[in-house]
Amino acid sequence: MRIGCFRAEGERRIGVFEDGEVRDVTGEFDTFRDALSRPGDAAGVGGDTFDTGEITYLPPTTDENTVFCAALNYEAHAEESDIEVPEWPLVFLKLPRTLVGHREPISYHTRVTDEIDYEAELAAVIGESARHVESDEALEYVAGYTILNDTSARDRQLGLEMGGDRLLDWFSGKAMQETTPVGPYVVTDGIEDPQDLAIASRVNGETMQDDNTGMMIQSVADLVAFVSSRVRLEPGDIIATGTPEGVGTFQDIQLYPDDTVEVDVEGIGTLENTVEEVRE
Repeated sequence: MRIGCFRAEGERRIGVFEDGEVRDVTGEFDTFRDALSRPGDAAGVGGDTFDTGEITYLPPTTDENTVFCAALNYEAHAEESDIEVPEWPLVFLKLPRTLVGHREPISYHTRVTDEIDYEAELAAVIGESARHVESDEALEYVAGYTILNDTSARDRQLGLEMGGDRLLDWFSGKAMQETTPVGPYVVTDGIEDPQDLAIASRVNGETMQDDNTGMMIQSVADLVAFVSSRVRLEPGDIIATGTPEGVGTFQDIQLYPDDTVEVDVEGIGTLENTVEEVRE
C-alpha cells in the first residue's frame, strides 16, 4: 500500500495512492500517525478519488514528528568527503518546517546560501512507538519506506572554521526552511529487504548517483535501534539512512534555479522537485 498526505480542495487529507489516483481515507483515521499505526484499515475504504495531477503532495509525516538523518553511512561517500567513518551512527535532526512534498519547490534563500546540493536517501517511517529496541526486532516498528532528498547548503555546512580546524555546521547546512523533499508517500508492503534496493539521483535527467542500499555501513535496522536508544521513536518519525557517493560538491556541481532533481528508490518510485531561489 502507498499511503501519504495531500491537499485537495483546500483541505489536508490522508490518501492511498493507486494508478495515478489518490483515494481519500481521511475519515478512517484520527491523524496520519494513526494511519501509519494501522495502514491495513485503509484497504478498500475511502471517500473521494482525485487525479494525482490535481493535488498538492505533502510530506508523509506530521508537524509533531522528527526527521533523524544518518550522515556518512555509505563508505564511498565518506571517502569522497575525506572524513573518517564514525565509530557509531552520526545522526542530525530536521524540523518538520524543513520538509516539502513531491513536486513542490526546493526554495533556498539567497540570504543564506548560493551553493545547493542533492543527496538521494532511503527513509524509514516509524509505525509504532519504539524505545531501546534491538536491531533484530527493529524493522517490526517500521510502517514503511519513503524517499528523502537531503538537500544541503554546502557553503554553510563545510565553510565553518575554528582555531584552524574545519567544523561541520549541520543546522545551517541541512535544516533550511522548505528545502528537504520527502515522499511521494510511504510504501507499507512489498519491500522485504531494505538493504537490497537500487537508489539513484538525476539532475535535469543526468544520472549523478547510482548505487544500492546494501552498501550502507549501518543497516536500517541498526539505525532504528540506535535512535531508539537515545530517544523514543513515535509513529510518523522518519529515519533517513544516508546517501551514496556522487553528491554534487565533490564533482564541482551545484544546483541552480529551475534545475529538476529526481531521486529513485526501487520499490518506492520517484521523488521529483524543482529548485527555486528566494530573494525576499
